[in-house]
Amino acid sequence: MTSTELNGAWLRHMETVRWFGGKGAGARLVGREPLPPYTAPGATPALRSEVAELSYPDGHTEHYHLLVAHYPVGAAVPGTVVGTDEVDGRAVQVVDATTDPDALAAFVAATQPAFADRPVKLWAGEQSNTTLTLGSGDLYKLFRRIEPGPNLDAEVLIALGGAGVPEVRGRLQCAWPAGASTDLGMVIARVPDATDGWDLATAACIAGEDFTERARALGVALADVHARLAEAFGTGTVAGDEVADTMGARLVAAVAAAGELAPYADALRGAFDVLRGRELAVQRVHGDFHLGQTLHSPSTGSGNATGSGTGVWTIIDFEGEPAKTAAERRAPDSPWRDVAGMVRSFDYVRSAHPSPDSEAATNWADAARDAFLIGYCGVTNGDAVLPGYVIDKAVYEVLYELRNRPDWVEIPMRAIRAAATHGDNPPETLTEKE
Repeated sequence: MTSTELNGAWLRHMETVRWFGGKGAGARLVGREPLPPYTAPGATPALRSEVAELSYPDGHTEHYHLLVAHYPVGAAVPGTVVGTDEVDGRAVQVVDATTDPDALAAFVAATQPAFADRPVKLWAGEQSNTTLTLGSGDLYKLFRRIEPGPNLDAEVLIALGGAGVPEVRGRLQCAWPAGASTDLGMVIARVPDATDGWDLATAACIAGEDFTERARALGVALADVHARLAEAFGTGTVAGDEVADTMGARLVAAVAAAGELAPYADALRGAFDVLRGRELAVQRVHGDFHLGQTLHSPSTGSGNATGSGTGVWTIIDFEGEPAKTAAERRAPDSPWRDVAGMVRSFDYVRSAHPSPDSEAATNWADAARDAFLIGYCGVTNGDAVLPGYVIDKAVYEVLYELRNRPDWVEIPMRAIRAAATHGDNPPETLTEKE
């Protein structure tokens, strides 16, 4: 297989996995840079990371971390064979190492020897990275879309020191590009007895169980993390006109990519205009906050304990929206960006209900949203700028769903239509409570 043919095979494989963010965008894999091997010469499987460079029709590029295993041609392979190659004069089968249990065990032993005695399994959840479970106590998170320098998630978790967020117990870095130190992965402590926030909320909505105390506690947890992020990374201000212009430009680009948005574009811009003439407080934020980025534990021994019966919320995955560059995700932003993400997430939850548009489902989502806002800021209407951030998030969701989960696009489109129809009085399921 020529290098060009293998690039094409890798791209076809990447198009099938959740962590690849370039699906449907006309990407071309134009190069793969091998990093130093993790295993000794002659090892089977042989393991290394490669940095794949993707080029897009609009001229921008992205880099993805591939974890690669090599087996001799003809050998039985327990994982997904992507193609063949010649390495150090030997013909080898090229395997996605994350699909191969033997390769994963060898990878952990080579890169995190303190955890070599732990059983290794691939985490089954959908996400933009790849996570391995190391026994019952730790997780090895492999970053997929990478840019030179520290990973945002690792940077934030180390700065916050574990309270209310996972503790970092190991780090995998490489000298890519030359002269830089770039994160490829990290080991974090697993939250004991934790339930995924999305699973917890959807189950409660379907069953009609009250979620308000847990939602309020989640608002308190987010406020605490925001306060600590401000202390660790500092704060600033930005002109509301600049933010409104950026949101408007994103809307224009989204309409060009998703014609479904076109009939509502003019009506949506009114929510952005509310930001004009203001100075907005900005700081480091989560950047992609939703229920899937939270864990709930019944323990009250550490972290953000918020009272009897509410348990503890842990906030995870501080990498920001996958579609943005690292510089954009690292830049200070309004804390209302994260609040808006959770408002939208509660609207997603009601879509798991057997009758999403029923009074029961709508009331559940409204009550959870209001409780979350009370926990975060003490009132149910948040701030006057919140509707603009919520609509900006819904526009992003339309594009994301069209590219990754087309069957889900109706969820954000429902919110878009509601916002455009109500104009200056957005419905409660979308933004603020009147």
